[in-house]
Amino acid sequence: MARIIYKNRGMNLSKKRTAIAVFCLAALLLAVGAAAFLTGKKEQVRLLYATGGDRYDTAAFEQFRQSLAANLELERKPMDGLSARKLQSYDAVVPDPELANTPDNGYIQKLQDYVQNGGHLLLDNAFASKFPADFLGAYQTQLIVPPQAKPQFQYPAVPVNAQGMQEVIKLFSDNFFKRETMDNLPGFYWGYGLDPSTAQPLVTLNGQALVSVNKVGKGTVLLSSTFLPNRYFITGYDLQSGMDPAQGFGSLAAKYDQQRSLKPGTAYFDKKDLKLEPYFNFAFSAANAQFRTEFVSYVSKETFGYSVTKVLGPYGRPAMSYQNHFEAMPAFKDKEAIQWAELTKKYNQIPSFSLVRSAFYWGQWKESVSVHLNGGSNEKPQFSGESPASYYSSGMHLQSEEGAIRLAEYPDYKSLADPVEGPHRLVPAFADLTGDGKEDLLAGSSDGYVYVYPNLGPKPEAYERDPAPGGLKLPDVYGKPEKLLLTSGQPLKTGPHASVHAVDWNADGKIDLLVSDATGAVQIALGQGAGRFAPPTALQDPSGPIKVPGPAIAAAGDLGGQGFPDLVVGDADGKVRVYRAPQAGALRLSAGAVVADVGAKYAAPSVRDMDGDGRADLVVGSNEGDLRVFRQESGGTFTAQGSVGGATLNQMGTNALVGGHNSVPVWHDVNHDGVVDLIVGQLEFGSPVPVDSPSFPYKAELQEFLQYTKQNHLELYPHIYVHNFVSDAQEKKEIALHKQAFENLGLPWTMPGTNQHTWRINFPDRLQTLRNENEQGIWFNFGFTPSHTPTEPRLGTDYIWGLPFLLTKDKSGSDQPMLIYTPAPVLRKTGESSTVDIYDSYIKRDMPIDYFEHIEYHFPARVGELEEFASFLDDIRNQYDYNFMTETQMARSFLTTLKTQVTVKRTWADYIMDEVKDRISGKGLHLSLTIGADTSAVPKQAAEYANTPGVVVEKGEKYAPYSLAAKSDVYTERNGKLYLGLAREAQLHIGKPAEEAHIVRANVPFELDTRESGTWKLNLQAAGLQQIKIYSPSGLTIPGNPADIKLEQDAATGMYTLTRYGDKTTISLSLKK
Repeated sequence: MARIIYKNRGMNLSKKRTAIAVFCLAALLLAVGAAAFLTGKKEQVRLLYATGGDRYDTAAFEQFRQSLAANLELERKPMDGLSARKLQSYDAVVPDPELANTPDNGYIQKLQDYVQNGGHLLLDNAFASKFPADFLGAYQTQLIVPPQAKPQFQYPAVPVNAQGMQEVIKLFSDNFFKRETMDNLPGFYWGYGLDPSTAQPLVTLNGQALVSVNKVGKGTVLLSSTFLPNRYFITGYDLQSGMDPAQGFGSLAAKYDQQRSLKPGTAYFDKKDLKLEPYFNFAFSAANAQFRTEFVSYVSKETFGYSVTKVLGPYGRPAMSYQNHFEAMPAFKDKEAIQWAELTKKYNQIPSFSLVRSAFYWGQWKESVSVHLNGGSNEKPQFSGESPASYYSSGMHLQSEEGAIRLAEYPDYKSLADPVEGPHRLVPAFADLTGDGKEDLLAGSSDGYVYVYPNLGPKPEAYERDPAPGGLKLPDVYGKPEKLLLTSGQPLKTGPHASVHAVDWNADGKIDLLVSDATGAVQIALGQGAGRFAPPTALQDPSGPIKVPGPAIAAAGDLGGQGFPDLVVGDADGKVRVYRAPQAGALRLSAGAVVADVGAKYAAPSVRDMDGDGRADLVVGSNEGDLRVFRQESGGTFTAQGSVGGATLNQMGTNALVGGHNSVPVWHDVNHDGVVDLIVGQLEFGSPVPVDSPSFPYKAELQEFLQYTKQNHLELYPHIYVHNFVSDAQEKKEIALHKQAFENLGLPWTMPGTNQHTWRINFPDRLQTLRNENEQGIWFNFGFTPSHTPTEPRLGTDYIWGLPFLLTKDKSGSDQPMLIYTPAPVLRKTGESSTVDIYDSYIKRDMPIDYFEHIEYHFPARVGELEEFASFLDDIRNQYDYNFMTETQMARSFLTTLKTQVTVKRTWADYIMDEVKDRISGKGLHLSLTIGADTSAVPKQAAEYANTPGVVVEKGEKYAPYSLAAKSDVYTERNGKLYLGLAREAQLHIGKPAEEAHIVRANVPFELDTRESGTWKLNLQAAGLQQIKIYSPSGLTIPGNPADIKLEQDAATGMYTLTRYGDKTTISLSLKK
């Protein structure tokens, strides 16, 4: 019996436990259900990027990956192996263009079925002939006849959901073809168009549909054109992908190369003389990205009735800024940066300065002298080439106690790439004129004088910023220049463009001087000792005084091995003549014989055995700037052997040593290591001086500017100079020196941005410059010319549109972000070249504006030019609610936008209630959304802007008749679109917007405390320009009316704009009742 009782009790206990478990499970399910009921579902566009394997268009995929479509969920998978069921789980499918080149293994039918069952398919034009015409909504597909000149696109009325795609194409093509014709896209492959049947054309050309969307079953198929998305150019975010050679770029390259015309004197200076290679096009890349984002928006509107797009600026309004490169030496003297900063305050704006490492003079060329130290032997000389202190030149600058040796300035303004017509140059020579055993430097100048720089011997400190390559000994340093004197005590004076060559012509142990000038006459001033010379007398040939087309440069050397020098003369036409001497000291020589022609102007010969064969060769300079070698053959003739080269590449990608125009070579051991060095006189660009150098001429003004930036919360960042062919090691060194300069000036180098001086980055390795900058902590570059691009930012059609993006790096790159962008086009308000239409497109597309301008050489005479664009941008900001900020703040905002994960969700409670209301209210549709932002993946470089994301909500056809209302700290409605700041979750619903105070836009991060009724406390969390626009229907005041805050009111709209310059602060606002 006990056992039975035991069993019954056990059964009772088991039942109780089961009952409790069932109850707990029911409670848990109820709780889970309640939670799910309250949490709901995310409304995302699931998009599949379908590939044919490992190869795919990384440009297209990366643009989807960085799309501004806020509710996009992207996957990339091979088409093979995808079941119909799996395929149907995606809202949209984009087949990779490469898939069109693979055999159809059933994917064509699979994609047709996908659309029939409700999917949305975006087809590249390459698929036009792969799918049945009726599936595309066409009677037939056929190749488009290439249009002549400017294509006349038509834009039929289209449904609301597709209008965004159409708008992108229209705005961009209008902007593009206002400035270009098809002649500038030679060979462009237009692909296929449709003779539409059921398809809705978005764009037509001569009756054919270029872009169309067709309803098939429950879904849609959209066929794009070859114009957009464009694959004629490189458009990928790795700056290397996205181009299809079959689209025709080769024809553009061939035409460009055919039309290249080399201007004399620019062979080593004008990069337009380089062959054209495929290049990244900012404009088409931006248009491609916009089109792809609009496709996602289209799918979102088709699926959910609305789209949500991230906005490139803080709190849902686009950003605008200035980009100001500060580099010109006179601007430091005239304090133009401070004047510009003060002028911007007139327009409630703020500048953004990047500081060059070495300031220089725009358009200035000066006579100078460089040395290439010989790292080889006398028989086989070797030269390094460019050094960090070469700047726009080559080699080391010979130094005097006053700094780099420079003489007369070229009279005309010439940019670095311009040809220089005049023969201005420093003509160097060496001779001991003081009798101290040290060779002094002589320098002929265009002013007709010969100057003497006394040799002061070694002074290593003079070359502290211009070190010798490879550990070689440093050159001597020279004293202040004095004019060379005749025995009469008067200066030796020739005509313009004096040249000088030192030689003991008559073998009397005293140095004599060969002199010439612009007349082309060659004379000799015989040395009298003690550094004085007899008046020059003419050297003769059988026909009389020697004279060549001037200006002439004479040199001397033993060309025949007879033990005494012959006369060698270069003329203005590039020819080199040799006049043989019958004996030492002869003043009457043989008739001149042309032995070489450099094919350029202003030949400047020197004599030197370059190959160790015992015969003297000729090394000849010219206006091109290189040094041509002519090898003396056994019979006494001379054969061209190319140019003297160095280890580094010059800015045109060759090894030729080029330091400027009008090169004049001389051979002399300037560092006393027993090996003869190469000294080159020339006309050199810019006269650059490092900003942190003790010899910087405007140190006080520079310090005043630096102090001003600190007081006004302006973040300086580097304006980096490299040319297109510097090596990886050279770039690393240059950036390190720039960083050191900042440290020497007391400037922080804390996660800075940059832009490129002369816009240039590396050509051979397209990512080298950006990679090296990134490795030095630089995380954005908003001003450069992509490799091989023939035009420059803000001026060329290649830049009419731009969108910021994160550089796609290879696996060897730094983990930190590298953000890329380009300045907006230069403003021209009137005439055929007006760019106002481009700015209209920027505004319509909510595109940010980064306006570049050099502010140097504007004060006081050209201030009006600055005010023209300042007032124009001010009008855009005020009328269209852009946020003006510094470029660094803009970059931080962009980074936040691109890395923020936006969630759009509807709780099941809201979803069910909206459905019930739709069915029983009879008052239209209902919609309740919660939009939030996850900023946890935003990198540290975004700093205080990490919590400033924003979006725009655009209604599709489903909700187009209805108003949207928001519950958020920051929002505004423009043209039926609702813009929201997402510092915290925002709620959105269909209904009449509440008449309540809210922030419309804010250019700085903030925290808002509204706990006290009628009072706001606004904590502004970034220094500098602080501007907040507030809607307050009942009024707004600032207690105490602080003097540092400007409050502007628009009584008609209830808008108040607060503007302040200063540090972070908290402002109390009183909202009137």
